[in-house]
Amino acid sequence: MSLLAQLKKDSLLARKAADGVRATLLSTLIAEAEMVGKNAGNRESTDDEVQQTIRKFLKNNQEALAVIKDAGRRAALEAETAILTAYLPPMASEAEVKAFIAETVAALTERGPKQMGVVMAALKAKYGSSFDAKQANAWVKEALTG
Repeated sequence: MSLLAQLKKDSLLARKAADGVRATLLSTLIAEAEMVGKNAGNRESTDDEVQQTIRKFLKNNQEALAVIKDAGRRAALEAETAILTAYLPPMASEAEVKAFIAETVAALTERGPKQMGVVMAALKAKYGSSFDAKQANAWVKEALTG
């Protein structure tokens, strides 16, 4: 079952259970995720595209949590974050990513900033979107210069 189909199923269950927060969040997420596929050629969104949409929602929640002081709204955002996180695959651990970076850098014939793309491409090929690319970028720089 695709991730989009799972979201639709869970949205229906949330509406039947009268879980307003979950139902509204999932309906909004589904609409946004479906739009990505339609805009890319009138097709169903892939699981990767749906995961990117979920990550976008999570990022927006994190930004909102940073500025909102109202306890009730913060609790709602934290509940939404928990719901969204459940649909993402587990992230690769820091140790796992650092070990892979060290292994990849050791296999390079030439070390330098120009090899950054090669290492990042290898990370993307192995882990897809289940690692923190921003943090990995810093680790790769460190490994290539150190």
